[in-house]
Amino acid sequence: KVGDSGEDASEVDIKKIMKTIRARDLYPVIVFSFSRRACETHANDLMTGKTQLDFTTQEQKELIRQIYDNALLCMAEEDRELACVQKIYPMLERGIGIHHGGLLPIIKELVEILFGESLVKCLFATETFAMGLNMPARTCVFTEVEKFDGKEMRVLQPGEYTQMAGRAGRRGKDDRGTCILMLDKKLDKEELVHMTCGTGSALMSEFKLTYYSILNLLRRASGEEDAEYVIQRSFHQFQHTREVPRKKRELEQITAEADGIQLDMSDAKAELVRLQNAARDARTALMHHAVDPEKLSRDVLKPGRLVRVRDGDDEWGWGAVVGVRDLPAEAVPPLEPDKASEWGLESEWAKREMRNRRRAIDVLIHCAPGVHEGVLRPAKRILGRPGKLAEKGCTCEIVPVALRLVDAVGAMVLTLPRDLTDANARAQVGLAINELHHRFQGKTVPELDLENDLRLDGDEFHESMGRWSRSESELRAHPLYAASTKDGGLNEKQIELYRKKASLMERARDLKKEIKTTQLSKFRDELRDRSRVLARFGMLDEEGTVTHKGRAACEIDTADEVLVTELMFNGCFVAMDHHALVALCSMFMPVEKTNEVYPLAGAAKEALEGPVKQLREAAKAIAEAELDFGVRTQAAEGEDGRHEAVNEYVDSFKDALVGMVYDWSVGTNFDEIMRGTDMFEGTFVRAARRLDELMMELHRAARAVGSAELADSFEKGAESLRHGVVSAASLYL
Repeated sequence: KVGDSGEDASEVDIKKIMKTIRARDLYPVIVFSFSRRACETHANDLMTGKTQLDFTTQEQKELIRQIYDNALLCMAEEDRELACVQKIYPMLERGIGIHHGGLLPIIKELVEILFGESLVKCLFATETFAMGLNMPARTCVFTEVEKFDGKEMRVLQPGEYTQMAGRAGRRGKDDRGTCILMLDKKLDKEELVHMTCGTGSALMSEFKLTYYSILNLLRRASGEEDAEYVIQRSFHQFQHTREVPRKKRELEQITAEADGIQLDMSDAKAELVRLQNAARDARTALMHHAVDPEKLSRDVLKPGRLVRVRDGDDEWGWGAVVGVRDLPAEAVPPLEPDKASEWGLESEWAKREMRNRRRAIDVLIHCAPGVHEGVLRPAKRILGRPGKLAEKGCTCEIVPVALRLVDAVGAMVLTLPRDLTDANARAQVGLAINELHHRFQGKTVPELDLENDLRLDGDEFHESMGRWSRSESELRAHPLYAASTKDGGLNEKQIELYRKKASLMERARDLKKEIKTTQLSKFRDELRDRSRVLARFGMLDEEGTVTHKGRAACEIDTADEVLVTELMFNGCFVAMDHHALVALCSMFMPVEKTNEVYPLAGAAKEALEGPVKQLREAAKAIAEAELDFGVRTQAAEGEDGRHEAVNEYVDSFKDALVGMVYDWSVGTNFDEIMRGTDMFEGTFVRAARRLDELMMELHRAARAVGSAELADSFEKGAESLRHGVVSAASLYL
């Protein structure tokens, strides 16, 4: 909305808050925003419009000017007139500062010094200001409580909030700190309490084997022993070892409980339960291919769609979808430590599992009595008469269901009443569901075909489908199966005991396997798979010894060592001058997404079109090798999934910096380069400095394999970056 003054409502709000803070003497204040653009926008808001805020005295303005001028002495004379350097001073003079990763390093340091001296009274910063800098304030303001984490918008985690809010209150100066939250939409009480008072996320090791570490370990005489020595003493292995006593205690409890159930697990009833569990597990594995937000879209799970729900041994039966929603981040349970350790938090399996956990569906389904007393359990149906409920007082309620609990998707869609808050309306839907159970008694309610309707395909899917079909056939062929589906045919309570004991015994087997299997064995498998990739590209020989080519890769840690080394040895770098060489290597630098791609024209385009194509072809070959040996996984089955996985790797090498680095290398003015892109100045400088490190690593790699001429080209490329703002000295030195 727009205020009476014609200013945007957010501008009015930020000014009102700053005026209140000044009136109550709550300076200095840090205003946290979660985007660089937002920091600059909010800072400009205070300096525009009818009311422009100024927080400094004349004496303080003179001191700010003196510190600013002294800071510029660390820069070359022509760089002092850069637009990004000049535009910051009017803000600083008023006691307003900006701090984010897109600023020139020297400007960030200047702002830090002025804030530390209490000359900057109001600092607009991203969350990085709360990390590693001892810069407390009296007040912290959050312009929003949601951030984009690279995948989606989510509410701040407790640890993130505490890290930033903890800046409020200076030890020895303030008796309290003040935090202000600016909310532009409704925030549930539970979300707010979790954010401000919740427990921080557990620290999980992200230890990974890389080609660089493998090559450097294998270069030693004892190779694999050294690799195991490092892994055994890693924090990752420590976390796994620490879980073993807990798992042993759980195993003892489960074993004792199973022994307390006096049943012979070798008789026909036990065999029936085993076949039922096998069919259930096979169905779960089959549905794992379908229960993905990409497959079960909102179009498929439309209101009224029939779904069958099962939670382990609890059969909820059929219900009608009411709606689909994404859970708030704090309501999504994190990966269990064993799964996080086995899969890796960044693996495709882990990402897919977290996507599934975030998506929930509201289902109108029969519940046993006790819902209004807080007891939620499925309504039992009479065996042989599925249209009848076994208990009186069952009701039809809207229950949130995790996507992974969907056991089948029906082909039919019911027409739902408009107002489902009315118990009578819900009961009418319940009668319709009972009628379906009765109508299809002894048969299967029509389901969507996983292959034709949900378009599932691939070897893994067909293998799971075959395994489930065989399990169902074996179950139906069992002599007690027919009796188990009829009322009075078998003692249901006894069958439940068989099922419980079978589940306990299965969990006991899993725990024994987890205790026996160490993380070291998993790392051995990864070491083997990655070594095969290195052998395919000639960096290891058949005996696992590092080759001449592998010694070059041992020197490269700043970029993708296999791809860089492959380009070095396939002749891609040889015919390039040092300007084109450093520009091509900029594709190995991670960089933020930009809307305006810097143009590649003239001599740069002619020199780089061929090498860029060679780089992508080499990246494609590496991705395919990693898929062949299991180092890289594909999210979807079949050729389409393989193609997607290869492209994901190839596309990670972006050309956003190529033209900019080439022009900087040949001496183009910094301002002129920045006018051709919407990239932040500090982002480019940081990437150029890291690129300098890579070029020197390549210089050492070329020296290591005896290519003096190529080594000189890499060194010249590094030197061509070291001028202007890229090489400006730090104010802290």
